[in-house]
Amino acid sequence: MRKNILVCLFAFVLFFNHIEAQEQHSSLDTLVVIDDIVLVGNKVTRDNILLREITFKPGDTIGVSSFSKIVEESRENLMNTSLFNFVEVEDSLSSADGIKKYTISYSVIERWYIWPLPIFELAERNLNAWWETKDFSKINYGMFLNWENFRGKRENLKILLQFGYDEKLGFSYSIPYIDKKETIGLEFGFNQTKNHEVSYGTFDNRVERVRLIDDYAHKGYSGYFTLGHRPNIHQTHSVEVSYNDHIYADTVFEINPDFYDGDDNRAQYFKINYYFKNDHRDYRTFPLKGYYIDFLIEKTGMGFFKGSNINIINAKVNARKYWKLNNRFYFSEGLTARLGNGGDHPYFLNYGVGYGRDFVRGYEYYVVDGQNYFLLKGELKFALVQQQVSTVKFIPTDKFNKIPWAVYLSLYSDGGYVPSDVKQGNDLQDSWLWGYGMGLNLVTYYDIVFRFEYSFNKMGESGFFIHFMASI
Repeated sequence: MRKNILVCLFAFVLFFNHIEAQEQHSSLDTLVVIDDIVLVGNKVTRDNILLREITFKPGDTIGVSSFSKIVEESRENLMNTSLFNFVEVEDSLSSADGIKKYTISYSVIERWYIWPLPIFELAERNLNAWWETKDFSKINYGMFLNWENFRGKRENLKILLQFGYDEKLGFSYSIPYIDKKETIGLEFGFNQTKNHEVSYGTFDNRVERVRLIDDYAHKGYSGYFTLGHRPNIHQTHSVEVSYNDHIYADTVFEINPDFYDGDDNRAQYFKINYYFKNDHRDYRTFPLKGYYIDFLIEKTGMGFFKGSNINIINAKVNARKYWKLNNRFYFSEGLTARLGNGGDHPYFLNYGVGYGRDFVRGYEYYVVDGQNYFLLKGELKFALVQQQVSTVKFIPTDKFNKIPWAVYLSLYSDGGYVPSDVKQGNDLQDSWLWGYGMGLNLVTYYDIVFRFEYSFNKMGESGFFIHFMASI
């Protein structure tokens, strides 16, 4: 199985490199000159932040055949910064000595950047898993400050104070550029988590939890530092080093002796990873055209802490392609695969399919543990309502009163496989997963996506599910 996964990964890498090479090729044609670039509406955001996303500069010569495409791609790059609700572009032509010169104007409407938000959320993997029990004790509350575009330099400041079912304190700060060439950035932060309830095992493909009333089942502390390199618009490299410290109550080990095989109930470890991303999507929140690939290799456990028997190495790849078939129909396909080293690993580090966006639709209630897995997703979309803008007149600011929105119908089919030994009734391991269905997608401003889907799986089950991100 590992050999098959590696072959698939290699094929996808070659496929996307071939696409990129094709897109970078341009034939000789008539050239025009970029005379000037004008920026309008960026009252908070510094000019250099916008110019970094524009792929041309004054004085450049561009072929007529690719002129419109390059100008539009830069507009999409500006939208994908998540700094603006709208970006519009205009060009004006002048001629001198028979040479066509263009002035390109980008007009932006900035978002609201300071979000001191109250927290009121469900402490579950997803809304669908919570709906099974409707346990209203699983509520988190508190305050979350997210200051985007801090100082107008695309810096991001986050402070988290959360209480209730899961107690959390957190801080992070990111700086996109720290060098004159604007290619190197950094991020750092720390988190503290205390939980009265913790997952201790997976039985019959479902997560089982233990809850302690008068004590914490888990205390966690972590800190991280990330150094990033963005040599061009589409590609990003980063290296992250983190320290993690987990302390579990004795009750957890009494219920599941295989939860963790360290010397005591404390797991300390360092983790280091390298991440690469190559992003050519038109709109990253809900892409319809382009392609995307990322790659992560991660080492968990460095042997610095005696008794913490953690040694995990894994590599993960995501590859996605998006086609515009005609004015209303779109098709997308995505592949996700992870390959890790063998052996028994701590339960809390052995998560596989069913977490985050790595799941097969129709299996939202289940998890499939394992270091190795393979997912393939396909989806056909129909633009029921193409993107348009509605104006709410009683809202005085253009940061909120102009609402872009679109509605898409979808048909989809997902498949997945986790090659792992079947234990404790988890018969979805070492078994092909398959789900399919239809959905309704609402896309609007501030990167908001609502997906309403009705899915079927190969076990004959079906259900209605809600998600809040693009499927592929």
